[in-house]
Amino acid sequence: MTEESLLDSQDRLHSEMVRIWSRLLETSQFSIDDDFFDKGGDSLLATELMLELRRLTGKSLPDSVLFESPTIRSLARRLGQSETPEARPVLRIGPGADEAAPLLFFHGDWTWGGFYVEHLARKLGPELSLIAVAPHGQGGEPIPPSIEAMAADRLPAILAEQPAGPYRLAGHCVGGIVALETARLLMRLNHRVEAVVMIDSPLMVGGAAPRLAEAKGQGAESTTLEPFAAADDAPVEPASPAFDRGLEHYQRSLAAYSPAPLAVSLLVLGSKFDGRGWIELSGDADLIETPGGHFDWVTGRINDLARYLKSWPAVSGRASHPQLIRLNGEALATTGDGQAAASGAPKTRPYPRPLRWILNSARQ
Repeated sequence: MTEESLLDSQDRLHSEMVRIWSRLLETSQFSIDDDFFDKGGDSLLATELMLELRRLTGKSLPDSVLFESPTIRSLARRLGQSETPEARPVLRIGPGADEAAPLLFFHGDWTWGGFYVEHLARKLGPELSLIAVAPHGQGGEPIPPSIEAMAADRLPAILAEQPAGPYRLAGHCVGGIVALETARLLMRLNHRVEAVVMIDSPLMVGGAAPRLAEAKGQGAESTTLEPFAAADDAPVEPASPAFDRGLEHYQRSLAAYSPAPLAVSLLVLGSKFDGRGWIELSGDADLIETPGGHFDWVTGRINDLARYLKSWPAVSGRASHPQLIRLNGEALATTGDGQAAASGAPKTRPYPRPLRWILNSARQ
């Protein structure tokens, strides 16, 4: 391709992408050097953008290309190359400062690309540097036969991006479980793991995952059983054979998975699935449950998620936080030495207030 034809190709790509962006963002107030996410692109719009780009180029573009090239100019440069960009399953995202603590985040979204992590990275700000770890199954990638094999397969790319600890890991849904097993592998390699955060990860019991009941008030304790990933709240594309095969594969892996205890600081955030089974794995575990939809923490409550990640000391690196206890279903902040605050004192909370709290179970 001559230099002149290359420039013509770039111009055509620019023009087509300006048209696509204008339609998706419902504005023409942007330049070819503006970031798609800065101009209002969310996870659903990013998914639609990638579908449009695949149709435009005729290439099986990986979702990671939008994280790497979020402007029209940079996208056109990547898409104008003769070779299709390769997927990057482990990728640093967002504005974290050079000295920011790395956070390996297993986003678990094998259907829509996990574009919500771009917004999470921005909300974490410069304090934490988010490294997104993609699940298997995106773009037709083979899915390993077990949760442990998924962790082992991602480990080399993780070590390439972050060669040394301390490691902090978090993940949503199955991503949280793969994060837990990745932490186990890192510890076997004598790496220091400071924390694992599991966000509404289903722990299968008898072929189903215990589900939180709709809360009538604080302190609700009952659970019901529901199959993993009910179709009514999973934000996925319309059913397809590929999706059905992937879902069946993950369900089999979850059903066969039996977690072992792990000596790591563990924070479990629940919304749909009961998290009490997870905290039994660690002697240093916190559980925070806010009954709702499976994707609440990474959509409507993503601001709260960012605040928890920044304020929980094992993740943020802070030295301590007030312990929390339950009293008649109500969680009260305690003093730093673990003594309950006086009865007349305000019921202060260092975290956003959820509907239900069960914290530091090993100390209760």
